[in-house]
Amino acid sequence: MNLKKHLDRAAQALERGQADFAVELCDQVMDFAPGERLAAELLAAAAIANGDGKSSMLKKLGSGPSGLAARFNKLTRNPDAEARSLRRSFIKDPTNFPRGIAWGDALERAGYAGAALGVFSALASYSPDAAKRAGSLAAAQGEVDAALDYYQQALDSNPRDTEAMRARKNLAAEQALRNASNAGPSSGMDSDAFLRASRGEADPNDT
Repeated sequence: MNLKKHLDRAAQALERGQADFAVELCDQVMDFAPGERLAAELLAAAAIANGDGKSSMLKKLGSGPSGLAARFNKLTRNPDAEARSLRRSFIKDPTNFPRGIAWGDALERAGYAGAALGVFSALASYSPDAAKRAGSLAAAQGEVDAALDYYQQALDSNPRDTEAMRARKNLAAEQALRNASNAGPSSGMDSDAFLRASRGEADPNDT
């Protein structure tokens, strides 16, 4: 299977409004390469576009068997199979964002951190929890700017989310300190002082 060709066709189909075809192509790719990040992100986005807020009761009922299979696979500690079942369930009921988050979680536990990030990224604008999960994974993979954006998305949904606020603040401070270290000692400020300043904390020596 030519993964790039399939994913290019899926992206084009999604742009043309053919979300169902994009889902089909990405689903095929993930059967062959379950850790493919772009496939997971495109599939989640296409499934949501295909649902378009019109997820019928019939579709929701159709997702039931896959959901039951996912629960069984979780009990038997088979995250690979669990992720596959949750993917099929989410395709049938794409407005069920908690199930989408569960799919991403199963992918992460199966060792597919990239694919998990793809799922959480697609869900980030719909779910603050997904945005925070995307932020955590992006930060772990060294994508600091993207992580900051994901945490900001969570805060845009809930400005009082202390978890997202703290994570974004700490990550921004670490990035600022790293940038300052790379630039060399030009400001005369030691690293601890710079870290406090970037976090907006007062100097304990000030009176």
